[in-house]
Amino acid sequence: MILHLRLYAGETPVTETRCLSAVLEREIYTPYSTLTAVFPASQADYGAVSRVGLVWDNHEIFLGLADSVTVFRRSGVRLVRVTSRTFTSLLTQNELEPGLHANLTFGQLVSGFYQFPHVTYEPDSRTNYIFVKDGMSLWDSVSAFGYKITGKIPYTVNNHIRMTPPEDPAVHTLTGAVITETGNVRETAKLISHYHMEDLEGNPNVYQQSNADALAAEIVRHKQIPFDRQFLSQIPDALSYRLRFSMRGWRAEYLEYAGFHNEQPGERMTLANVMQEAVICRVKMTFTERGIRTRLWTYRDQFYGN
Repeated sequence: MILHLRLYAGETPVTETRCLSAVLEREIYTPYSTLTAVFPASQADYGAVSRVGLVWDNHEIFLGLADSVTVFRRSGVRLVRVTSRTFTSLLTQNELEPGLHANLTFGQLVSGFYQFPHVTYEPDSRTNYIFVKDGMSLWDSVSAFGYKITGKIPYTVNNHIRMTPPEDPAVHTLTGAVITETGNVRETAKLISHYHMEDLEGNPNVYQQSNADALAAEIVRHKQIPFDRQFLSQIPDALSYRLRFSMRGWRAEYLEYAGFHNEQPGERMTLANVMQEAVICRVKMTFTERGIRTRLWTYRDQFYGN
């Protein structure tokens, strides 16, 4: 496998060609991918670098902000270490004016208020309104918009925002791959057992929902919230959305294999007697000089569970 690093200061990058280590992660509920990589450095200073690209077999599979670029020496060899998040991470660091925003399209929400470099989105949908609360990130608004339209949380593929998985996703058949590990995970630390919401006049506990899975796990976690104007036309969704959100990825199955096929969230994977066209929800590729491993997870939850 050939990995190259592109360090952009302007439009012409410096390309480093011998990867010593790299970790690339993609996750369906995290609105950006992350990269950490170490390469031999051809320069003593990369102070003007604004973005980072990772190239796999002549395809740029990652493009992100230059969050951190460190040049250092180890055993007399000059190296460069980068950490980066894709440009969609900027949506988590910006806020809209609080209040009601009426008759918005998805495109107006993503790019109508602020312009983000390299960020694209799928064709527009329209909603009657969104209500922005104090301190709510732009990505929170994107998530609420997507949920109102599709019942799912939008996700990102590189720097492209998708409302839902493609109708005809790529299927990665891993028959014949060297499988190094399989397993399943159950995590209950984020489960909420009860949500209580006041009404529009501020009367407490008017709306309530409980979580049967949390109660079965003997979890007691009550949350009190003010009336959520985001769901004014569908009030019960304010509670069901939060309960489902607390359960994202709480049950999962995974496999690890030797190699990498550039899997993306929303695509599918098949391994005989283990998984059949399961939705890929998390990808972690780890490269070292000893070889490459990719771990893939599928979630069993209420948004992208199978």
